[in-house]
Amino acid sequence: MKKWFTLFIVHCFLVACSTNEDNLPKVAKGGKSYGGDFRFMSLEKVSNLFPMHSLDLYSQRINTQIYESLFKEDLTGKRVIPHLVDQHTVSADGLKHTIQLRKGIYFHENECFENKTKELQATDIQYVLEFACSGLSLNHLAHLLVNKIKGSEEFHKASKKMLSPNHISGIKIIDAYTVSITLNKPYAEFQKILSHPGLGVFPKEAYVHYGENILKNPVGTGPFQLDKMNDEGIRLKRNNRYWKKDSFGNQLPFLASLSMKYAKNKNSELEAFEKNEVDIVLEVPVENVQDLFGSLADAQKGKTIRHRIFSRKSSSINYLAFSLDKEPFNNIHVRKAFQLAIDRSKIVNEVLLGEGFPAINGFIPEMDGYQLDSTIQLRFDPSEAKQELAKAGFGGGNEFPQLKLWVNSIDGSSVSKWTKDIIAQLKANLGIDIQLQYCSFKEKIDAISRGDALIWRSGWVADYPDPESFMSIFYGPHSLVNPSWGNVTSKNPIFNEFYEKSLIEKEVTTRTRFLNQCNNILMDEALILPIYSDDFFVVLNLTLRDFQVNSLETMDLSMAYIKSIQ
Repeated sequence: MKKWFTLFIVHCFLVACSTNEDNLPKVAKGGKSYGGDFRFMSLEKVSNLFPMHSLDLYSQRINTQIYESLFKEDLTGKRVIPHLVDQHTVSADGLKHTIQLRKGIYFHENECFENKTKELQATDIQYVLEFACSGLSLNHLAHLLVNKIKGSEEFHKASKKMLSPNHISGIKIIDAYTVSITLNKPYAEFQKILSHPGLGVFPKEAYVHYGENILKNPVGTGPFQLDKMNDEGIRLKRNNRYWKKDSFGNQLPFLASLSMKYAKNKNSELEAFEKNEVDIVLEVPVENVQDLFGSLADAQKGKTIRHRIFSRKSSSINYLAFSLDKEPFNNIHVRKAFQLAIDRSKIVNEVLLGEGFPAINGFIPEMDGYQLDSTIQLRFDPSEAKQELAKAGFGGGNEFPQLKLWVNSIDGSSVSKWTKDIIAQLKANLGIDIQLQYCSFKEKIDAISRGDALIWRSGWVADYPDPESFMSIFYGPHSLVNPSWGNVTSKNPIFNEFYEKSLIEKEVTTRTRFLNQCNNILMDEALILPIYSDDFFVVLNLTLRDFQVNSLETMDLSMAYIKSIQ
């Protein structure tokens, strides 16, 4: 297969652009330097900056600069490591996790502290975990922890309008820096859940002070904090009291600020890059790199930007989802017809020109430490697809209802190209007409919640580096605490049984088998239509050093710095 890829194009230079930068030292140990504005654009508007509420990738790329989780994915993408945590111990029965925090971590200075700050302590962790277990409208993460932490079910039911005054029984404060979490069952990868970017730590004082306005008044412990947020974009400034230092003892972060603006379309983003108005461009095919930026020889002669490329395996899948409780997709034969009528290899090889891998093995992409079940094979068979549609009473596409495919993208994007091709394939192979409905991410979620969207395009990037994150969407009880996904859960009790077994199984091979069995059930019942997965590639200017991106496609800019090429 010809290999193409989605890119970040990164071009950075030193700009004295804020009073925050004026306060920085200009020289750092190890040949590093302070200052500069890291700029990029987004095709989606980021409407809020509260980690439990804004779970799309565009928001997370900002939120992960402001907030920090207890654990984080390491650079290999194979495991999670302590971050805000100094020590983590697990009891012999696997039920009790004891977490001791690092000392000397402070929240951003904010008016909720009377423009001062306070040190992160165990009571803050208790508050965040209880908020994540609540039924409050701001919380979209209840599925992560409810039913796992002892007493979380009762707390969720008692916290629909406001947090219950009674703490969750399974969360105990040991001392100022230590908290224990007792689970209902031993969960093999609980620390991976605690690495979820949506569990970024914030103080109780912020929610008490701002209420629902906390959506646009973020307070975290991260390397950057909010400077301004408006209809044009978002600007973050350096957190001068950030707790981390690099191996040379330099106070982090090095960058003075981050700026994100909104792009009208892909062409406007490219034009902004060419004018040195932005430093990142998404979704540039590799064969166009030389056309856009010239050859290495050109760069060496100073005619173009000097850049380098590196890749990261992405934990992501692109797919179509149905409203399973409404016609026509409450009929398995309709779903099967759609599944069989789509040529995934054509989409990857001809429409995306080799960018990605056809998702013929189901919803879980290739991941480190996970062995795909090769017996799961999604077939392309138009003849059988027609037979399935006829079984549903729509032979030849006759009397099939008019539908809209909701796509949160813009015309001309790679997403629009492959969704248009799917519509064309369904017309050619099944004789049905579907209209493409462009929308924003929020508009799509609202349409799903209202029941207006019966089929929609989506992409799922793992919440944490584990295949279980892909199956969690379809686990029945999760729909009760997170209805914003729409009705996409499995009604098959065997699916729920295997999923629950995967949560507590420690042996890797057995755990993988349980997850593969879940994946197999999803494909047998055509509950979801996985289309393709891809890797995450980055192109960056050589002036930008120590830029990091993980398999969840979020950037770590805490150690990035800008230094001119001599």
